[in-house]
Amino acid sequence: MNVEPSGVILVDVCHVQTESCVAKKTAPVTAVWTAPGRTQVNVCRPCLEEKIRAGEWEIEGARIKQRVD
Repeated sequence: MNVEPSGVILVDVCHVQTESCVAKKTAPVTAVWTAPGRTQVNVCRPCLEEKIRAGEWEIEGARIKQRVD
């Protein structure tokens, strides 16, 4: 699914909440728009990167380094 960053950072709860989430309670998150329908999803950075690495979300032109374990 394509997502488009809004450029807006706000203090809220992450809507995604993966295991690596840092915003299960209020913390800085970014608003992204999902396509189709431009639904707003507030997501913390670790969850955003995890969704992109997993191939569930795609941001045109974005590069996310693969996690080194």
